[in-house]
Amino acid sequence: MTERIRGRYGVVADVHANLQALNRVLEYLDGANVDAIYCLGDVVGYGGDPEECIRIVRDRCAGTVKGNHDHAVVDPSLRGWFNEHARRAVERQAELLGQRELDWLAGLPPTIEFDAVTLGHSGFADPARYTYIRDEADVALEFEALTTRFGLIGHTHVPAVFAQAAGGEVRWIGLERQEEAAEIAEIDLVFGSYIQAIINPGAVGQPRDRDPRAACAVLDLGLDTVRMVRLEYDIEAAQDAIDRRGLPRFEAARLAMGL
Repeated sequence: MTERIRGRYGVVADVHANLQALNRVLEYLDGANVDAIYCLGDVVGYGGDPEECIRIVRDRCAGTVKGNHDHAVVDPSLRGWFNEHARRAVERQAELLGQRELDWLAGLPPTIEFDAVTLGHSGFADPARYTYIRDEADVALEFEALTTRFGLIGHTHVPAVFAQAAGGEVRWIGLERQEEAAEIAEIDLVFGSYIQAIINPGAVGQPRDRDPRAACAVLDLGLDTVRMVRLEYDIEAAQDAIDRRGLPRFEAARLAMGL
């Protein structure tokens, strides 16, 4: 009998320079008895505190993969992919960041693999394309490329869980809408009957599922579970930082709506 791999990991994605949301999520994970925290990319973009968010993620996370905004800050050729607001934010953040921060972003890997887990920003089949995985059809190619039991991705800013059964059938596991009035909302999912799962914890810094609370996850390899988490944080302070640093006002307004 093969011994089950053990490990309990905090997972964050799409921080997007939102210092208030990042601090709230790390506070939660510090109390969740995790062995390490990993970041699925897009540390920068949109928000008002890119320098501080880079410093915290660099110091607190055991590993971080490169997101498209991380990439575009250091490589202007990618900015043509972005809409006007996102491009202006990336350009402004490139001005705000020092060389040490830019070098760190440039050196981030596209994927990281450890234990039974592979980390990516948008996917595993072609990480440099930064494609969006939203449904069973999109995720089928990613399962073909995934060589570990769990794949963790971000990029869409929407929490999602896909699982593959022994016969190859891919299923989207629906997440019940969490109570919006709750300061902390948690959903636990068990993967015992599935051979693989791809999990998107949602966005720390800019949720887009009409729930403005910051998102993160706790993956427990020993229990074969993931806990999907939503947390209230100081949105007004995050909006003020965006205004103060000269980033597009649109990015501040959307935080309160979860869009």
